[in-house]
Amino acid sequence: MGNDAMVEVSMITCPFQCGQYYSQYELLICRPHGKLTGDLMNDVAICRECIQQSGLIQVNRFHDLRDITSIELGFREVVQLCESEGVMREGQSTAIHACYLVPNALLYGTIRMYQSLIEGSGVMVHVSYDLNDLAEILGVEASLLADGSASIADKRHL
Repeated sequence: MGNDAMVEVSMITCPFQCGQYYSQYELLICRPHGKLTGDLMNDVAICRECIQQSGLIQVNRFHDLRDITSIELGFREVVQLCESEGVMREGQSTAIHACYLVPNALLYGTIRMYQSLIEGSGVMVHVSYDLNDLAEILGVEASLLADGSASIADKRHL
């Protein structure tokens, strides 16, 4: 993988202050925190704000949900999210990976519901309790995905 000290990261102006784009790996990393509501899931799950600001519709994504404290999200909201993602990705031919690291069965089930409903949109959703599993899917070292463990050499705002 190379020298982690030289990993280039571009900071994205994220409304939740949790998004980073690693240009070397073409990977968006998102670490949402707090209560998982319909609005937060809508913006964080597909990183809509970050993607629209950066123009990165065709980028793999890693979502670390370990700092989610509670869930207030209904089935209807997840369905609407999937419909929005489908519209947003219309005309995109390349599939992307959206990986979710979860700390508990409730979040696991929520993301599995999202995974089932988003099928066919070109978003390949992966959910796991294991950081190493998701790193392998994304083709990066687990240390890059671990919160705060990668040294960042170059920070730029998009």
